Amino acid sequence: MHWIDGHIDLAYVAMCGRNILEPCKETEKSCISIPDLVKSSISTFFGTIYTSQANDFCGYGNSSNREAAFAAGAKQLELYKNIESQGLLSIQHEGCKCSESLSMLLLMEGADPIRSPEDVEWWAEQGLRIVGLTWSSGTRYAGGNDCETGITDEGKELVASLDEHAIVHDASHLSDCAFDDLCSNTKGAIIASHSNSRAVLNNHSQRHLTDEQAKEIFRRGGVIGLNLCTQFLSKTFDKNNTDATIDDCVEHIMHYCELAGNRTQVALGSDFDGGFPTTYLPINLKHPNQVCNLAEALLDAGFNEDDLASFAHGAWMSVLN
Repeated sequence: MHWIDGHIDLAYVAMCGRNILEPCKETEKSCISIPDLVKSSISTFFGTIYTSQANDFCGYGNSSNREAAFAAGAKQLELYKNIESQGLLSIQHEGCKCSESLSMLLLMEGADPIRSPEDVEWWAEQGLRIVGLTWSSGTRYAGGNDCETGITDEGKELVASLDEHAIVHDASHLSDCAFDDLCSNTKGAIIASHSNSRAVLNNHSQRHLTDEQAKEIFRRGGVIGLNLCTQFLSKTFDKNNTDATIDDCVEHIMHYCELAGNRTQVALGSDFDGGFPTTYLPINLKHPNQVCNLAEALLDAGFNEDDLASFAHGAWMSVLN
């Protein structure tokens, strides 16, 4: 079965200095590269352009430096285009399908590389399909999950421009206030590419979705992607116990399905290698080639084959087509 993964920071991994054209080694405690994806069941993924306000390989100083933010994002875009030019993957500009060879959709995580709402047209021409207004620390457009602020006036203009160009909104990392503002300023579908349940975790962090937020995403025809970071899966996570299990994954998935009233709006948004080592991935789910273990667990939990196909690829296809 082909899988679509709704969140992989492939360019970020490359910016960190890893050669993503070579298979990962177990000693690296990493799992994402082009060869590793090719050998897995994940044939399509949402590849991120992730930048942040930091003086590092993905940084741009601060939100006021629009040109530096644009340059940081454009550098990652160019990386994806270079990989495509080598015939190693294709970038899907329209629709969303499972391809026989590796393909991706462009997702921007943190919108500061969009210098202004007028910039959206150019980014859309490059193939940008999904935008999350912010990462944790916030952008000039919106407050992130470490903030209490909502969407700025310029952010509301950006939301309108994204809607005009049929670019899907990603609610992962939004503050609660920014989530409410997004819902008030768009009538379109909203996804959460890699967010787990606040209720299941019994954790009040804005990084996770409340039941009401999840219901609103589902009401709009959106999809929520399961994040595989153990810190966002396990109720017992702490510095002495960083493990999570596939049962933890299933608990989040089934909770979301209950809120949705169906099994067609929940999917995978793994965040494999998203700034953390494989030790922070669930037991028996530490590599893309192990998604079959999650599939077996969902079947054991009551999913039928159609339910599983929806989780593996159908849900993402429905919202992006």
